[in-house]
Amino acid sequence: MCDQEEFELTHVVDREPCPQCREEGNDNSGDNLARYNDGHGHCFACGYHEKGDGESVKTSKKIEVDGEWSPYNGAFADLGQRQINAKTCRLYGYKSAKAGDQEFQFWNAFNADGQLVAQKLRKVGAKEFKWHGNSRNPQLFGQGLFKKGGRRLIVTEGEIDCMTVSQLMENKWPVVSLPNGAASAVRDVKNNLDFVASYEEVVLVFDNDEAGRDAAQAVADILPPGKTKIARTMLKDATEHLLAGATPSLITAIWEAQLYSPDEILHVSNVMAQKDLSDQEVWAFPWPQLTDYLIGQRSGEITLWTSGTGSGKSTIVRELMYHHLAEGRSVGAIMLEETPMETIYDLISLHISKPVRAIRAGKMMNELRDRMGMEQVAVNIAEDYTEEEYAGAQKWLGDTGFYVYDHEGHNAMANLMARMEYMATSLGVKVIVLDHITAAATAMLGEDDQNNERILIDNIMKACRSLCVRTGVHIDIISQLRKSDKAYEEGSRITLQDLRGSGSLASVPNTVIGLERDRQAGNPTEANTTTVRVLKNRLTGRAGVATGLFYDANTSRLSEVDPNFGGDVPEFSSV
Repeated sequence: MCDQEEFELTHVVDREPCPQCREEGNDNSGDNLARYNDGHGHCFACGYHEKGDGESVKTSKKIEVDGEWSPYNGAFADLGQRQINAKTCRLYGYKSAKAGDQEFQFWNAFNADGQLVAQKLRKVGAKEFKWHGNSRNPQLFGQGLFKKGGRRLIVTEGEIDCMTVSQLMENKWPVVSLPNGAASAVRDVKNNLDFVASYEEVVLVFDNDEAGRDAAQAVADILPPGKTKIARTMLKDATEHLLAGATPSLITAIWEAQLYSPDEILHVSNVMAQKDLSDQEVWAFPWPQLTDYLIGQRSGEITLWTSGTGSGKSTIVRELMYHHLAEGRSVGAIMLEETPMETIYDLISLHISKPVRAIRAGKMMNELRDRMGMEQVAVNIAEDYTEEEYAGAQKWLGDTGFYVYDHEGHNAMANLMARMEYMATSLGVKVIVLDHITAAATAMLGEDDQNNERILIDNIMKACRSLCVRTGVHIDIISQLRKSDKAYEEGSRITLQDLRGSGSLASVPNTVIGLERDRQAGNPTEANTTTVRVLKNRLTGRAGVATGLFYDANTSRLSEVDPNFGGDVPEFSSV
């Protein structure tokens, strides 16, 4: 992080009565005029401006632009839902007002001479904007606060994000925003290029979506080479970070923004400074043959597991979680199709090698039959566990670094990614399991929109990749298969093309593993054996059948077996 004291900035040092507002009977509080450390003063209420040498440049509250227009008046207030305080709103001249039953917010846009030329209005409760006055060539939002020629300028995509970033930096740093969003980014920066390019360094903090990323690159291309840095945020924008409690990652993204280079051109020193394989932790799988085939699993990577419905994806990742916990690594679980208690039951089952959920279900059924006067039946599929066994497993699990995400009512994108960030950075979690990504995307959308689902999955995968690179956490992601004519429940072979959703499901992970099981097989061993097929292996390129995993319902455990069901056991050796 850069030393903040090294920057020479123009900032507000005092508040004074505005002489023009007072002449017109306004500014009752006597603090409309902001006085800056270089001596100049500015009033965002009426546009009155004083240069640093004391020379006044007055503006009119009414100007003529293709006919007369009257500026709205309002008051500075806290933006409660946005968590922006009135102090920040006053600094940036961002006011709240009401017309009839409609509440709205607005800011005054000035030209280079300090003249009020327009106001931009935003309806409260709706993402609806309109301009009042001449909006053809406005200054950047907040531009009048800062003199030209500073060390660093931060540019956001919108006004709310601008005030959010400024407030997080105690309103001491030069932060401005585009007046018309990403669509007009190049035009608006060009119109104010003299101001923007006067700074030694320009950091673009645009939205983390396709439009924002494209706009950031386009703006960087028109600025002098070697001047522009682009911040890669975890969530969509600054506001989402603030509301999700993920402001540390936002500030880090700003201070550690990378110098823009066309087509991601990197100097060798930048590449060499990155972590290499020697910095990674390497862990075994619970199954030696799979460990040998993939040369273990590694920190800072993503493994994607996929299969047809009911083919054992969740069972396998639960065994993985238990394995990591048993070896002393902390684990974060995001199991979106089961409750936290169900996840805990299954981990206890693995610890005592007895299927707790199945046994409990059998007991409940017989209790119900007993209340109804019915004969009890043998429904337990395994030996019952003792209270001592259960209590011991509970204590063991409670002593581990296991964290589970209670997803009920909390599936927003911002919330999910922020919680994963918190697990990795604040809790020191080594492994995160997301089960499954399609459920996450569907819940975030709130409706069945396949096109948006693909976009959202793409964003989640890229955010996960960024988290792995930045923190070294390993993420296991479960994904579904797309609908097709293949009989996955009968053990059909899986390929990368069968993945449901974004192409990033195949491109982003370091390892992709397909799980194939013929649930209809007449042979019970075959029906409960999963073929583990490596579809992608970025480390060595080795792909194919790695091993077989047999599920014993009486113990709830998985053990390695011959995937050929009686044929010769294949030789598993590292490449």
